[in-house]
Amino acid sequence: MDGFILIIEDDILVAENTAFILNQAGYHTIYIADNLIDAISFQQKNKIALIISDINLHGINNGPKIIKDLQSNIQTPVIYLTAYSEDQIIDDALLTNPIAFVLKPFTDRQLLVSVQIAFKQIEEQLKPGAIEKPTPRELDVIEQMAKGLSNKEISDLLFLSEHTIKAHRRNLIRKYQLRSSSELIAMSARLKWINVNNY
Repeated sequence: MDGFILIIEDDILVAENTAFILNQAGYHTIYIADNLIDAISFQQKNKIALIISDINLHGINNGPKIIKDLQSNIQTPVIYLTAYSEDQIIDDALLTNPIAFVLKPFTDRQLLVSVQIAFKQIEEQLKPGAIEKPTPRELDVIEQMAKGLSNKEISDLLFLSEHTIKAHRRNLIRKYQLRSSSELIAMSARLKWINVNNY
């Protein structure tokens, strides 16, 4: 991993537990911030590989606002931690193109799987190619979409939150400059990323 994992969390116990889980898994360059000023100051002096941010900080839904400000300087992938699942809160967060949502309380495995997916996506994005192939997890989502499964059904099948599936759909459509899920499935079949005859 080249760079820091920046944890943005106002609950120090949650922040320290998140850092501990990451540290035990071999991620040792970690920094904790709980506000925009601290996060920006750290970003200006260090390379950030991944942001893990709470959505609700200090009693208000300002996690996505902090992420937008950080991403305006340098585009950095983000995973959101949240105890909330209201559509409006999630929709605000989706504007920052998150890789995943991890719902509190989360297990060590749920957090680490999301982090592993994030770094796999980053690795894939750095590979040369005319059309960047989706990551294995993104292909899993596309394959289930091609079968006609709903976000809820896909989330149950892949052991991810429904919000993470929604984020994958949105990010994929935006990444390939498409207009709909149908276009995404058609393009994936055309490029032989998936075989629709199997469905």
